[in-house]
Amino acid sequence: MEILYEQPFGRISYEASADLIYLELLGEISKEDYKTVFNATGDLALQHNASRLLVNQATMQKSSMESKAWLVTNWLPRMRKVFQDNMRVSIILSNNLFTKIGGEYIAAAVRKISGFNLRTFIDAEEARTWVMGD
Repeated sequence: MEILYEQPFGRISYEASADLIYLELLGEISKEDYKTVFNATGDLALQHNASRLLVNQATMQKSSMESKAWLVTNWLPRMRKVFQDNMRVSIILSNNLFTKIGGEYIAAAVRKISGFNLRTFIDAEEARTWVMGD
């Protein structure tokens, strides 16, 4: 897996053989950093024409509800236009209870709005196995 982007708040990798963008969210993420890392993820997914996205929130401690609202109202519609229904998304939920609840909320909104084939997981290996399925 090739690392394409790395900051203290997130890392984005690409696995060409799997057509997979892997986003790892790290620690407490400010609103601006949240936007930055998701915009970079979208740009890189588009650049590589990825059909799979694995988002790992396991070590993310905190992000604001405002950030999540931005994801649903701004980032997601842009991704929907680009990828239509051709994106398979797997989310590894955070170990932090409140962040986990926020992740489940976002996942439900994404499913409803995007049409992406999306599931949430606690176990990283299960998440990867599922996102790699056809």
